[in-house]
Amino acid sequence: RYFFLSMAQAAPHGTHLAQRSARLMHPRNPYKDQPPDFAALARFDPDFARHVRPGRPGGGASLDWSAPDAAVALTRALLWQHFGLRWRLPAGHLCPPVPSRINYLLWLEDLLRLRPSPRADEQAPPPPLVLDIGTGASAIYPLLGSALLGWRFIASEIDEAAAEAARANVALNGLDDEICVRFTGGGGGGGEGG
Repeated sequence: RYFFLSMAQAAPHGTHLAQRSARLMHPRNPYKDQPPDFAALARFDPDFARHVRPGRPGGGASLDWSAPDAAVALTRALLWQHFGLRWRLPAGHLCPPVPSRINYLLWLEDLLRLRPSPRADEQAPPPPLVLDIGTGASAIYPLLGSALLGWRFIASEIDEAAAEAARANVALNGLDDEICVRFTGGGGGGGEGG
């Protein structure tokens, strides 16, 4: 999932891959015109820095994708440096790519903006209350949706360990009033969201 970011970061501006990357991003996505700068992130995050390889002249730094925890370190660094979110992911759980998760939230926001505006004599509606089914251990949509858009979430999860990890991420950021994680019990299979 993150290979796309690595290549876009290392590719000189204007190449086919960088152009494709920009076309796929929502217009308000902060990564649309400026992919994550791995070297800059590494200066502020020693854990992430151990996964960064220096770039060639004229190119950006790249990530050592052979390291199993490189994607987790990238996600953690992006969430902290760009959104002020602390985040942990237990081993064995899916690691979400931050830029694409922001895209989904912004597209949903676009759909919500299609609702009629309140009349002058009406009160503005409260922030949306979003149901995230299968939030996974990362709770990425509730965390980003709350931080970026001020939305509230009910996050459901059928895996008890993932629900506990999601609750821990919510508590780590003091977002218990905005995000409620619910373990919904295990009825038949299913995977983890991310």
